[in-house]
Amino acid sequence: MEKPKWIEKMVKSAKQTYKLCPYFDKKMNSCFIKMMKSQKKTKCDREGKFDTCPTFMDFMGEQYDKLVGSWKALPQDFRDLQLIL
Repeated sequence: MEKPKWIEKMVKSAKQTYKLCPYFDKKMNSCFIKMMKSQKKTKCDREGKFDTCPTFMDFMGEQYDKLVGSWKALPQDFRDLQLIL
């Protein structure tokens, strides 16, 4: 499966389970993905909407590369991806 198709599939799967980004902190209005990468600006400028978020898409791309590089099977559901991480 190609990378863009897999990312799109994961985003659709995540949207079925989550209304807001699973990496969004409502209380602080910040992004856990940005915090993991130690970026100075951790505030989410999308208010938790992740369907077109470039940070979320980049993170999914990194996970794809990591899984393909380690010869692991690609999950078919976002919840399965969270179990692998």
